[in-house]
Amino acid sequence: MRDEQNPVSEAAVWIGVDVSKSTFDAALARCGQRASSPLSELPARCFVRSPEGVAELLSWLRASGVAPESARVVMEATGRYSVEMAAWMAQACPPLSPAIESPRQTTAFIKSLGLRNKTDRMDARALALYGVERRPRAYQPPPACEGELRELVRHRDFLVQQKVAAENRAGEMRDSKYVQREMRRLILQLERGIAKTEKEMERVKKASPELENDIDLMTSIYGVAFLTAATIRTELGDLRRFEKARQLTAFAGLNPSLRQSGSSVHGRPHISKVGNPRVRRALYLSAMVAIRGDNDFRHDYERLRAQGLSKMAALCAIMRKILVLMRALLISGKPYVPLWKNRPQLEEKMCLEA
Repeated sequence: MRDEQNPVSEAAVWIGVDVSKSTFDAALARCGQRASSPLSELPARCFVRSPEGVAELLSWLRASGVAPESARVVMEATGRYSVEMAAWMAQACPPLSPAIESPRQTTAFIKSLGLRNKTDRMDARALALYGVERRPRAYQPPPACEGELRELVRHRDFLVQQKVAAENRAGEMRDSKYVQREMRRLILQLERGIAKTEKEMERVKKASPELENDIDLMTSIYGVAFLTAATIRTELGDLRRFEKARQLTAFAGLNPSLRQSGSSVHGRPHISKVGNPRVRRALYLSAMVAIRGDNDFRHDYERLRAQGLSKMAALCAIMRKILVLMRALLISGKPYVPLWKNRPQLEEKMCLEA
């Protein structure tokens, strides 16, 4: 997925930014800087996490002899804090093209440096070296409608979890009628909140013709309902941006992972589970529904089981198939037609790509 020909990937200086709630630490590393050099030699400074702090950062760069237009920024994903920082930086100086990287990748890189101390400033310096070596792609914020729908989906998940916890607790409360009454009231309030959130999700979907069309195509797959489609579409973004199906399944953490050393193989291959767990949870539920019907998914599941695959391994294969099908449908712009209904050769082409 990294575009080596992307001009924004070229920069004379990389700025590593370690973001916290109130402040951020920034450090400079020039292209050609080696990881073997002492990190303490890299210039670094702390700023207030605000648009004014970003303006101070730009002034500091100029005072250090660095033109902001020739620099790029890389930071670790810290939820809302890093997304806000990226927006402020892109607005103040678009050439900075901030990159937001997965903590899994940045943490592994920082550990490889063998640092004895861990501070925000040292992390910023290590991130600057990460930018020099990896040249990550710029963060592309989702459209407003996608961001709003994603927050609604996550809020619904939160309400559902609270409702399940309240129901479990209500089943344990037997001695106090007051507590039982309050728990019933809480459960009813959560149910109303879930219903209102689902209505708002429908409204946001209909407000964006492109988003509505994508979700409708994805829900044409047996076992995929609106909630699953909305989760996949908002958590993974536009699936069409993945050049190959293998890239998509790897990004979702559904690619096979084998642990082998010499002649020793540590267990059976399993999915890597790298990436967003919300995506895998949604696909798992859809796959469970899909294999219960009389359709291609059930036939594939039974065939894999007959070949000796465990129930979970066969189910993961169905999860991958559903996800790859979603991408294929979005590319073709046509709804899903099962093979047994004289479906065109879309699925065969998709499988060859994978």
